[in-house]
Amino acid sequence: MESKANIRFDKFTLVELYFKLNKKFVPPKDGIPVDIAFRTRNSFSPDKKNLTVELSVVLFKQKKDSPVRMKVVVEGIFSGEDYKQLKKFSKINAPAHLFPFVREIIGNSTIRANLPPLLLPPINLAAILTAEKKR
Repeated sequence: MESKANIRFDKFTLVELYFKLNKKFVPPKDGIPVDIAFRTRNSFSPDKKNLTVELSVVLFKQKKDSPVRMKVVVEGIFSGEDYKQLKKFSKINAPAHLFPFVREIIGNSTIRANLPPLLLPPINLAAILTAEKKR
């Protein structure tokens, strides 16, 4: 039996953007490993047909000497008729739909700070979010 999840991506919002440039940073010759932390928060409307997903991404949280400190929080609103499908979608797929927007915000922000663009590679959010939930 085939099940089709009829889920719509209704709205995207940039909720928070924090950017602090470290003018004293001297980049090493071998590149900078990116320290990145993710957090998600999901909520449903009372009728369980609308899902709000907040994706928070923090760069260089653990690193003392970094080119920037940055936090990006975005929110996506999704809708669908099937609560079970929407709930399943909320765990991995919804944050994965939001991540390209975060990548673009980070890249553009670093360019506007007159830095080389920080282009995050595609990331397996399923593995990261699953590992964070186990912690």
